[in-house]
Amino acid sequence: MDKKYIFGIFIALITFAGISAVLLNQVDSSNSGGSQEVNTSIPAEQSVNTSTNTSTSELKTVRHGYLPSNGDALIFIAKEEGFWTEEGLNVELYQFTKGTEGYNSLFGNKLDTVGAGTSDPATYIAQGADITIIGGLMSEGQFLVTAPENSKALADLNNWKGKKIATITMSNGDLIYKSALKKAGIDWKNDVTFLELGSPNAVLEAVKTGKADGGIIWIPYEILAQQQGLSIASYSYQYYDNHPCCRIALKTGTLNKDRNTYVKFEKGLIRAYKLFSENENKSVDDIQKYVKVDKEAIRQSTWSNYFYASPDPNTNGVKEYYQMMKDSGYIDTDVKIEDHIDNTVYKEALEELIAENPDDQFYQKLLSEYKEMNT
Repeated sequence: MDKKYIFGIFIALITFAGISAVLLNQVDSSNSGGSQEVNTSIPAEQSVNTSTNTSTSELKTVRHGYLPSNGDALIFIAKEEGFWTEEGLNVELYQFTKGTEGYNSLFGNKLDTVGAGTSDPATYIAQGADITIIGGLMSEGQFLVTAPENSKALADLNNWKGKKIATITMSNGDLIYKSALKKAGIDWKNDVTFLELGSPNAVLEAVKTGKADGGIIWIPYEILAQQQGLSIASYSYQYYDNHPCCRIALKTGTLNKDRNTYVKFEKGLIRAYKLFSENENKSVDDIQKYVKVDKEAIRQSTWSNYFYASPDPNTNGVKEYYQMMKDSGYIDTDVKIEDHIDNTVYKEALEELIAENPDDQFYQKLLSEYKEMNT
Protein backbone atom coordinates (compact mmCIF):
# COMPACT_ATOMS: atom_id res chain seq x y z
CA MET A 1 0.00 0.00 0.00
CA ASP A 2 1.21 3.54 -0.76
CA LYS A 3 3.05 5.02 2.24
CA LYS A 4 1.46 8.44 1.66
CA TYR A 5 -1.97 6.82 1.77
CA ILE A 6 -1.17 5.07 5.06
CA PHE A 7 0.20 8.29 6.54
CA GLY A 8 -2.97 10.13 5.48
CA ILE A 9 -5.15 7.57 7.26
CA PHE A 10 -2.96 7.86 10.36
CA ILE A 11 -3.32 11.65 10.46
CA ALA A 12 -7.08 11.44 9.88
CA LEU A 13 -7.46 9.01 12.80
CA ILE A 14 -5.47 11.27 15.10
CA THR A 15 -7.57 14.27 14.09
CA PHE A 16 -10.82 12.36 14.60
CA ALA A 17 -9.66 11.16 18.02
CA GLY A 18 -8.71 14.67 19.06
CA ILE A 19 -12.05 16.12 18.03
CA SER A 20 -13.93 13.27 19.69
CA ALA A 21 -12.01 13.82 22.94
CA VAL A 22 -12.99 17.48 22.97
CA LEU A 23 -16.65 16.69 22.38
CA LEU A 24 -16.74 13.90 24.95
CA ASN A 25 -14.94 15.86 27.62
CA GLN A 26 -16.64 19.15 26.71
CA VAL A 27 -14.20 21.77 27.89
CA ASP A 28 -11.81 19.48 29.75
CA SER A 29 -8.94 21.89 30.24
CA SER A 30 -7.11 23.95 32.82
CA ASN A 31 -7.31 27.69 33.19
CA SER A 32 -3.74 27.52 34.30
CA GLY A 33 -1.38 25.18 36.04
CA GLY A 34 -0.48 21.55 35.79
CA SER A 35 2.74 19.56 35.85
CA GLN A 36 3.10 18.08 32.38
CA GLU A 37 6.13 19.30 30.49
CA VAL A 38 5.24 17.84 27.10
CA ASN A 39 3.54 20.31 24.76
CA THR A 40 0.25 19.02 23.38
CA SER A 41 -0.96 22.23 21.75
CA ILE A 42 -3.35 21.58 18.88
CA PRO A 43 -4.32 24.10 16.20
CA ALA A 44 -7.92 25.19 16.69
CA GLU A 45 -10.45 24.84 13.90
CA GLN A 46 -9.87 27.77 11.60
CA SER A 47 -13.21 29.46 11.06
CA VAL A 48 -13.65 31.38 7.83
CA ASN A 49 -14.82 34.97 8.25
CA THR A 50 -16.36 36.38 5.10
CA SER A 51 -16.10 40.01 6.21
CA THR A 52 -12.66 40.30 4.63
CA ASN A 53 -11.02 38.97 1.48
CA THR A 54 -7.47 39.59 2.66
CA SER A 55 -5.18 36.66 1.87
CA THR A 56 -3.47 35.21 4.93
CA SER A 57 -0.18 35.35 2.99
CA GLU A 58 -0.41 39.14 3.18
CA LEU A 59 -0.88 39.12 6.96
CA LYS A 60 1.52 38.93 9.88
CA THR A 61 1.06 35.58 11.65
CA VAL A 62 0.75 35.41 15.45
CA ARG A 63 0.48 31.99 17.12
CA HIS A 64 -1.66 32.30 20.23
CA GLY A 65 -2.19 29.60 22.86
CA TYR A 66 -5.62 29.53 24.50
CA LEU A 67 -7.74 27.48 26.89
CA PRO A 68 -11.27 26.49 25.82
CA SER A 69 -13.00 28.45 28.58
CA ASN A 70 -15.39 31.36 28.22
CA GLY A 71 -12.76 33.27 30.18
CA ASP A 72 -11.05 33.56 26.77
CA ALA A 73 -14.19 35.04 25.22
CA LEU A 74 -12.38 38.06 23.75
CA ILE A 75 -9.95 35.78 21.91
CA PHE A 76 -12.76 33.85 20.27
CA ILE A 77 -14.72 36.97 19.33
CA ALA A 78 -11.68 38.72 17.84
CA LYS A 79 -11.00 35.64 15.73
CA GLU A 80 -14.55 34.93 14.60
CA GLU A 81 -15.44 38.55 13.81
CA GLY A 82 -12.29 39.06 11.75
CA PHE A 83 -11.03 41.96 13.88
CA TRP A 84 -7.42 40.75 13.78
CA THR A 85 -7.58 40.20 10.03
CA GLU A 86 -8.75 43.78 9.60
CA GLU A 87 -5.76 44.89 11.67
CA GLY A 88 -3.40 43.00 9.35
CA LEU A 89 -2.87 39.90 11.47
CA ASN A 90 -3.36 36.20 10.86
CA VAL A 91 -3.84 34.93 14.41
CA GLU A 92 -3.59 31.16 14.60
CA LEU A 93 -5.22 29.68 17.69
CA TYR A 94 -3.67 26.69 19.45
CA GLN A 95 -5.56 24.93 22.22
CA PHE A 96 -3.72 23.65 25.29
CA THR A 97 -5.05 21.95 28.40
CA LYS A 98 -2.81 23.37 31.13
CA GLY A 99 -1.06 26.67 31.61
CA THR A 100 2.34 25.03 31.78
CA GLU A 101 1.75 23.46 28.37
CA GLY A 102 1.11 26.89 26.91
CA TYR A 103 4.23 28.37 28.49
CA ASN A 104 6.38 25.40 27.52
CA SER A 105 5.29 26.05 23.94
CA LEU A 106 6.06 29.75 24.35
CA PHE A 107 9.55 29.05 25.68
CA GLY A 108 10.03 26.46 22.92
CA ASN A 109 9.17 29.05 20.24
CA LYS A 110 6.03 27.19 19.19
CA LEU A 111 3.75 30.02 20.32
CA ASP A 112 4.09 33.81 20.22
CA THR A 113 1.54 34.72 22.90
CA VAL A 114 -0.24 32.89 25.71
CA GLY A 115 -3.47 33.66 27.53
CA ALA A 116 -3.64 31.97 30.95
CA GLY A 117 -4.19 32.85 34.59
CA THR A 118 -2.17 35.51 36.41
CA SER A 119 -0.43 32.91 38.55
CA ASP A 120 1.24 31.34 35.51
CA PRO A 121 3.18 34.31 34.13
CA ALA A 122 3.78 35.64 37.65
CA THR A 123 5.34 32.36 38.76
CA TYR A 124 7.60 32.16 35.72
CA ILE A 125 8.60 35.80 36.14
CA ALA A 126 9.41 35.14 39.80
CA GLN A 127 11.67 32.32 38.63
CA GLY A 128 13.53 34.62 36.24
CA ALA A 129 11.75 34.11 32.92
CA ASP A 130 12.04 37.11 30.60
CA ILE A 131 8.39 37.48 29.63
CA THR A 132 6.13 40.52 29.55
CA ILE A 133 2.44 40.94 30.32
CA ILE A 134 0.75 43.30 27.83
CA GLY A 135 -2.96 42.84 28.45
CA GLY A 136 -5.79 41.00 30.14
CA LEU A 137 -8.76 38.84 29.28
CA MET A 138 -10.83 38.32 32.42
CA SER A 139 -11.19 38.73 36.17
CA GLU A 140 -12.70 36.53 38.91
CA GLY A 141 -14.62 33.40 37.84
CA GLN A 142 -13.22 30.83 40.34
CA PHE A 143 -15.20 28.66 42.78
CA LEU A 144 -15.18 25.97 45.42
CA VAL A 145 -17.58 23.13 44.59
CA THR A 146 -18.68 20.41 47.01
CA ALA A 147 -21.28 17.73 47.49
CA PRO A 148 -24.51 19.44 48.64
CA GLU A 149 -24.17 18.08 52.19
CA ASN A 150 -20.69 19.66 52.56
CA SER A 151 -21.47 23.03 51.02
CA LYS A 152 -22.41 24.94 54.16
CA ALA A 153 -19.51 23.64 56.24
CA LEU A 154 -16.81 24.28 53.62
CA ALA A 155 -18.12 27.77 52.94
CA ASP A 156 -16.23 28.54 56.18
CA LEU A 157 -12.47 28.30 55.67
CA ASN A 158 -12.01 27.32 59.31
CA ASN A 159 -13.63 24.00 58.45
CA TRP A 160 -11.00 23.18 55.83
CA LYS A 161 -8.58 21.80 58.41
CA GLY A 162 -8.08 18.10 57.83
CA LYS A 163 -9.99 18.21 54.53
CA LYS A 164 -8.94 17.15 51.04
CA ILE A 165 -9.37 19.80 48.37
CA ALA A 166 -8.88 19.00 44.69
CA THR A 167 -7.12 21.76 42.78
CA ILE A 168 -5.02 22.60 39.74
CA THR A 169 -1.66 23.99 40.74
CA MET A 170 -0.98 27.57 39.64
CA SER A 171 -4.61 28.23 38.71
CA ASN A 172 -5.97 31.52 39.98
CA GLY A 173 -8.43 29.80 42.26
CA ASP A 174 -5.63 27.71 43.74
CA LEU A 175 -3.78 30.87 44.77
CA ILE A 176 -6.86 32.83 45.88
CA TYR A 177 -8.05 30.13 48.28
CA LYS A 178 -4.59 29.38 49.66
CA SER A 179 -4.06 33.07 50.31
CA ALA A 180 -7.44 33.30 52.02
CA LEU A 181 -6.51 30.35 54.25
CA LYS A 182 -3.26 32.07 55.22
CA LYS A 183 -5.17 35.24 56.15
CA ALA A 184 -7.57 33.14 58.21
CA GLY A 185 -4.64 31.80 60.21
CA ILE A 186 -4.67 28.35 58.61
CA ASP A 187 -1.43 26.74 57.42
CA TRP A 188 -2.53 25.60 53.98
CA LYS A 189 0.68 23.63 53.47
CA ASN A 190 0.12 21.42 56.53
CA ASP A 191 -3.48 21.78 57.75
CA VAL A 192 -5.15 21.04 54.40
CA THR A 193 -4.43 18.26 51.90
CA PHE A 194 -4.48 19.57 48.34
CA LEU A 195 -4.93 16.98 45.61
CA GLU A 196 -3.20 18.39 42.53
CA LEU A 197 -5.08 17.29 39.43
CA GLY A 198 -4.77 18.00 35.73
CA SER A 199 -8.12 19.42 34.65
CA PRO A 200 -11.42 20.83 35.95
CA ASN A 201 -13.23 17.66 34.91
CA ALA A 202 -10.80 15.64 37.02
CA VAL A 203 -11.56 17.97 39.95
CA LEU A 204 -15.30 17.48 39.51
CA GLU A 205 -14.86 13.71 39.33
CA ALA A 206 -12.82 13.70 42.54
CA VAL A 207 -15.56 15.60 44.36
CA LYS A 208 -18.36 13.44 42.95
CA THR A 209 -16.64 10.19 43.92
CA GLY A 210 -15.72 11.40 47.41
CA LYS A 211 -11.97 11.38 46.80
CA ALA A 212 -12.00 15.09 47.68
CA ASP A 213 -14.21 17.06 50.06
CA GLY A 214 -14.20 20.04 47.73
CA GLY A 215 -12.70 21.20 44.47
CA ILE A 216 -11.49 24.50 43.03
CA ILE A 217 -12.69 25.19 39.48
CA TRP A 218 -13.56 28.10 37.14
CA ILE A 219 -16.09 29.14 34.51
CA PRO A 220 -18.00 27.46 32.91
CA TYR A 221 -17.44 24.44 35.16
CA GLU A 222 -19.65 25.87 37.88
CA ILE A 223 -22.59 25.30 35.54
CA LEU A 224 -21.44 21.77 34.70
CA ALA A 225 -20.90 21.05 38.41
CA GLN A 226 -24.45 22.06 39.28
CA GLN A 227 -25.80 20.02 36.38
CA GLN A 228 -24.00 17.03 37.91
CA GLY A 229 -25.58 17.58 41.33
CA LEU A 230 -22.75 19.47 43.05
CA SER A 231 -23.03 22.79 44.87
CA ILE A 232 -21.04 26.01 44.85
CA ALA A 233 -19.81 26.58 48.39
CA SER A 234 -17.99 29.87 47.77
CA TYR A 235 -16.72 32.28 45.12
CA SER A 236 -13.23 33.70 44.73
CA TYR A 237 -14.50 37.28 44.77
CA GLN A 238 -15.50 36.77 48.41
CA TYR A 239 -11.78 36.75 49.25
CA TYR A 240 -10.42 39.08 46.57
CA ASP A 241 -12.95 41.24 44.78
CA ASN A 242 -12.35 41.76 41.04
CA HIS A 243 -9.03 39.92 41.15
CA PRO A 244 -7.22 39.65 37.80
CA CYS A 245 -7.18 36.31 36.06
CA CYS A 246 -6.07 35.46 32.50
CA ARG A 247 -3.31 37.76 31.17
CA ILE A 248 -1.77 38.05 27.72
CA ALA A 249 1.99 37.41 27.91
CA LEU A 250 4.85 36.90 25.47
CA LYS A 251 8.62 36.81 25.44
CA THR A 252 10.12 40.23 26.08
CA GLY A 253 12.43 39.81 23.09
CA THR A 254 9.49 39.04 20.81
CA LEU A 255 7.75 42.23 21.91
CA ASN A 256 10.86 44.36 21.48
CA LYS A 257 11.49 43.07 17.95
CA ASP A 258 7.97 43.64 16.65
CA ARG A 259 6.02 45.88 18.98
CA ASN A 260 3.58 47.11 16.33
CA THR A 261 2.27 43.59 15.75
CA TYR A 262 1.22 43.29 19.38
CA VAL A 263 -0.36 46.74 19.38
CA LYS A 264 -2.52 45.39 16.55
CA PHE A 265 -3.16 42.23 18.55
CA GLU A 266 -4.46 44.33 21.44
CA LYS A 267 -6.58 46.42 19.05
CA GLY A 268 -8.35 43.23 18.00
CA LEU A 269 -9.05 42.32 21.63
CA ILE A 270 -10.35 45.81 22.45
CA ARG A 271 -12.70 45.69 19.48
CA ALA A 272 -13.84 42.24 20.65
CA TYR A 273 -14.56 43.68 24.09
CA LYS A 274 -16.77 46.34 22.52
CA LEU A 275 -18.82 43.68 20.73
CA PHE A 276 -18.88 41.53 23.89
CA SER A 277 -20.32 44.51 25.78
CA GLU A 278 -22.90 45.42 23.15
CA ASN A 279 -24.01 42.18 21.47
CA GLU A 280 -24.52 39.27 23.83
CA ASN A 281 -26.12 36.91 21.31
CA LYS A 282 -23.38 37.20 18.71
CA SER A 283 -20.76 36.84 21.45
CA VAL A 284 -22.36 33.62 22.68
CA ASP A 285 -22.33 32.22 19.14
CA ASP A 286 -18.62 33.02 18.78
CA ILE A 287 -17.69 31.59 22.18
CA GLN A 288 -19.57 28.33 21.63
CA LYS A 289 -17.39 27.49 18.62
CA TYR A 290 -14.54 26.95 21.09
CA VAL A 291 -16.29 26.12 24.37
CA LYS A 292 -18.34 22.97 23.86
CA VAL A 293 -21.25 23.56 26.21
CA ASP A 294 -24.76 24.71 25.43
CA LYS A 295 -25.46 28.36 24.73
CA GLU A 296 -27.49 28.97 27.87
CA ALA A 297 -24.68 27.62 30.05
CA ILE A 298 -22.26 29.99 28.32
CA ARG A 299 -24.66 32.89 28.71
CA GLN A 300 -25.37 32.19 32.38
CA SER A 301 -21.69 31.75 33.24
CA THR A 302 -20.32 34.67 31.22
CA TRP A 303 -22.83 37.45 31.89
CA SER A 304 -22.83 37.02 35.65
CA ASN A 305 -21.83 38.89 38.78
CA TYR A 306 -18.77 36.68 39.33
CA PHE A 307 -16.96 37.12 36.01
CA TYR A 308 -15.64 40.19 34.20
CA ALA A 309 -14.07 40.35 30.75
CA SER A 310 -11.58 43.12 29.97
CA PRO A 311 -8.45 43.44 27.80
CA ASP A 312 -6.95 46.04 30.15
CA PRO A 313 -3.58 44.89 31.59
CA ASN A 314 -4.60 46.17 35.07
CA THR A 315 -1.06 46.79 36.29
CA ASN A 316 -2.21 47.74 39.78
CA GLY A 317 -4.24 44.54 40.14
CA VAL A 318 -1.40 42.33 38.91
CA LYS A 319 1.05 43.97 41.33
CA GLU A 320 -1.38 43.40 44.21
CA TYR A 321 -1.92 39.81 43.11
CA TYR A 322 1.83 39.21 42.90
CA GLN A 323 2.34 40.57 46.41
CA MET A 324 -0.41 38.27 47.62
CA MET A 325 1.44 35.33 46.07
CA LYS A 326 4.53 36.28 48.06
CA ASP A 327 2.65 36.95 51.29
CA SER A 328 0.88 33.58 51.15
CA GLY A 329 4.14 31.65 50.63
CA TYR A 330 3.16 30.71 47.09
CA ILE A 331 6.37 32.20 45.66
CA ASP A 332 9.62 33.51 47.16
CA THR A 333 11.36 36.09 45.00
CA ASP A 334 12.94 39.53 44.81
CA VAL A 335 11.94 39.99 41.16
CA LYS A 336 9.59 42.94 40.63
CA ILE A 337 6.51 42.12 38.57
CA GLU A 338 6.20 45.72 37.37
CA ASP A 339 9.43 45.26 35.44
CA HIS A 340 7.60 42.67 33.38
CA ILE A 341 4.41 44.57 32.56
CA ASP A 342 4.18 46.86 29.54
CA ASN A 343 0.76 48.47 29.74
CA THR A 344 1.64 51.01 27.03
CA VAL A 345 1.04 48.39 24.30
CA TYR A 346 -2.63 48.35 25.30
CA LYS A 347 -2.69 52.13 25.72
CA GLU A 348 -1.26 52.69 22.25
CA ALA A 349 -3.83 50.30 20.77
CA LEU A 350 -6.64 52.09 22.58
CA GLU A 351 -5.42 55.53 21.49
CA GLU A 352 -5.31 54.37 17.87
CA LEU A 353 -8.92 53.19 18.12
CA ILE A 354 -9.96 56.50 19.66
CA ALA A 355 -8.26 58.38 16.82
CA GLU A 356 -10.08 56.18 14.30
CA ASN A 357 -13.41 56.52 16.15
CA PRO A 358 -13.32 59.96 17.85
CA ASP A 359 -17.03 59.95 18.73
CA ASP A 360 -17.09 56.47 20.25
CA GLN A 361 -17.79 56.81 23.96
CA PHE A 362 -16.97 53.15 24.67
CA TYR A 363 -13.30 53.64 23.86
CA GLN A 364 -13.20 56.89 25.83
CA LYS A 365 -14.56 55.02 28.85
CA LEU A 366 -11.83 52.38 28.49
CA LEU A 367 -9.19 55.11 28.49
CA SER A 368 -10.53 56.44 31.79
CA GLU A 369 -10.48 52.93 33.25
CA TYR A 370 -6.93 52.43 31.97
CA LYS A 371 -5.75 55.51 33.89
CA GLU A 372 -7.36 54.19 37.07
CA MET A 373 -5.93 50.67 36.83
CA ASN A 374 -2.46 51.37 35.49
CA THR A 375 -1.15 54.49 37.25
